[in-house]
Amino acid sequence: MGTWKLVLPYKTGTIVEETVTNALCCCSRIILVTGYRGTELERMFKNNKKIIPIRNTEYNRGMFSSIQTGVTLIKTEYFFITMGDMPEIDTDLYNLLLNTMKDNPGIEIVRPLYNNKRGHPVLLNKSVIPTIRSEPADSEMKNVFTRHRVLDIPLNLPETFEDIDTKEDYRKAVT
Repeated sequence: MGTWKLVLPYKTGTIVEETVTNALCCCSRIILVTGYRGTELERMFKNNKKIIPIRNTEYNRGMFSSIQTGVTLIKTEYFFITMGDMPEIDTDLYNLLLNTMKDNPGIEIVRPLYNNKRGHPVLLNKSVIPTIRSEPADSEMKNVFTRHRVLDIPLNLPETFEDIDTKEDYRKAVT
């Protein structure tokens, strides 16, 4: 992108602020895993007691190492995983996934699908945490998914798949 995308202006704040605000409408707290420029993100949210920052010192190993870092603070029956550059995921989707999990006993992971592609957020039962923690830091969630009961929900919601990675993505998102 050529710039730090998480702090680009978006609606009434920044991309990451919008992402967090949307999640807070459904979640009692957010575990914000930081790495690159982590101090800046931690400072940005320091006055919000519902945001719990944790630093992934090995963020250069990839996204899975950040997930492993974040799950160390999970205290609830269920938890979401999403990325900070997906500000269009709204409260209705979080609630839909949560209700789907509650309505399907035995399911451990609920994922939205858009055009047969897995999207975000992903909702997981705390029973998945030992598997996440047992994988190597450079692993991927697909290895975790194969070891648990997953329910995919086909949805016509492009925001479940579209993140902001390029200048063109950003231009589309803000227009």
